Amino acid sequence: MSRVVDKRNTRKLKVKLLVPVFTIVTIFIVYMLIPVKTSEYTETDSIYDITKGLSLPYVEIEGISIKKQFDSSSCGITTVTVISNFYNKTEYEPIELFEKYNSRGNTDLIELLRRELPEKEVLYKSNVSDIDMIEDIHSSLMKENPVVVFFGAPNPYNEPYYDLHGSVVYGIDIMSDRILIANAYGYSEEITLAEFMNRMSYSVRQRYTFAQRFVWKFIKIEKNMYVIID
Repeated sequence: MSRVVDKRNTRKLKVKLLVPVFTIVTIFIVYMLIPVKTSEYTETDSIYDITKGLSLPYVEIEGISIKKQFDSSSCGITTVTVISNFYNKTEYEPIELFEKYNSRGNTDLIELLRRELPEKEVLYKSNVSDIDMIEDIHSSLMKENPVVVFFGAPNPYNEPYYDLHGSVVYGIDIMSDRILIANAYGYSEEITLAEFMNRMSYSVRQRYTFAQRFVWKFIKIEKNMYVIID
């Protein structure tokens, strides 16, 4: 009789243990299903809807060199190289600045920019509204200052997924619906405002792996991260 009671108690204990475990797992799954960021634009959204009627003249900076990162995790130092070459009128390759600082620039990009541009003010911004970001970028470009952005970009090292990536915006044409980017993967690209906004907010879920979304839930990955140089 005692053995039967023991078995019943054991089953009850297992059920009691499984309930909180099941609850935690359910909450975790629901949490992971929530997008990293909220709003997502589509290519059918009008320019007016995206920019709230913002009207700004076309601007493009001349003299931005295109550099290609030397491995899968060197977009940071490549971005620093593009900016340094523009302001200092040099022709560094990313590997040269990597050897100079012994850094890929992925965690200390702001510091490296300040070291390369000691007479410039380097200001990091994040989690601002889309409109404020567009106005910031346009204002900076009008002053002949390119803008560093951190966004989702197609990752040739892990196709078909995107990854957090540093690059340089050097032009914007709102009326023609295009943003010009010196991509650290080694090419110049032209994307729509809707695509740019989605990349800046990481809002298109299927572009990112489960592991990426998991990590980004716990580290400081915010919407609209960029650097203004003045």
